[in-house]
Amino acid sequence: MKLMQGLAAAAAMAIALAQPVLVQPATAQTVALGTTQGGATGQIATAIAQVVSLHAGGMQVRPQPVANTAQYIPPINAGQIEFGIANAPQTSNAFGGVGMSQGQAAPNLRMVAALFPFNAGLVATKAGNIKVNADLKGKRLPWFPDNSLGDVIMRASLEAGGLKPEDVTRVPMPNFPRMFDAFKAGQIDVSIAAVGAQNVIDFQQSISGGVRFVSFAAGDLPTVTKYLPGASLRVMPVVASNIGIEEGTRIFSYAYTLFTHAAMNEDAVYRMTKAMFERATDLKATSPLWEEYDPRAMGANIGVPYHPGAQRFFREAGVRFQP
Repeated sequence: MKLMQGLAAAAAMAIALAQPVLVQPATAQTVALGTTQGGATGQIATAIAQVVSLHAGGMQVRPQPVANTAQYIPPINAGQIEFGIANAPQTSNAFGGVGMSQGQAAPNLRMVAALFPFNAGLVATKAGNIKVNADLKGKRLPWFPDNSLGDVIMRASLEAGGLKPEDVTRVPMPNFPRMFDAFKAGQIDVSIAAVGAQNVIDFQQSISGGVRFVSFAAGDLPTVTKYLPGASLRVMPVVASNIGIEEGTRIFSYAYTLFTHAAMNEDAVYRMTKAMFERATDLKATSPLWEEYDPRAMGANIGVPYHPGAQRFFREAGVRFQP
């Protein structure tokens, strides 16, 4: 009897061992998204985190805000932060170690997606009567560390107006969040801002008389691209969502980018790209910044190679891209 019981137990064990092992589903993967504090970049990061966390198969995206882009690009390049966002000139400069990243190359950066045209410029109080760049003469301007994004935008704006740094009062600024606060407090006469950004709405509501964007001239494009390679100039439509835009206002525009590092898990990048593509409507609903987002243009070439995970999805979805 005992022998029969032992044989039965052995047979049961053999059958159990022969069955395929059922792997329990992995817990949600949490990834960091490098971004800056406040402003349009912070809005973009929040939108991506919300939409991807809901629709990327368990991936949870957590914005990791710091004072400026230069602080999170090196950790992404080193694989210490999974994803990041920045404008195309900054991303391209960082990859090549030129321009704003002179001597500090980040060759491990890999593109995930080109997002949308980022339309930006200087915003001023209407009471200050600053309408074009030449009107900046004698005004109080935020002044940033050499070769930073803020620095090149201010220098491009001055040169477009036929001015030099010595023609204005330069108020030292460590980063954009401090600039936004200084502008609202009346300590400076202009602020860098993006059309459709929440902080422009805040300026309009909190500053007496409201705000307007400072206009470039059509012939200023060579000056702008000298400082911001790949940028364009465009006249923005006067619509309710474009606060601060008046008839004929011309500002600069460049693509915004989502990127990762070369060693990032391919499946994670694939799921991120897929969610960004399929949930375009959800992203557009977050703010006017996404109004021109076209998922079919996610593979735009900015001079940085695309991650294999993004390439895999692009091939499946028929999105054209430059490897």
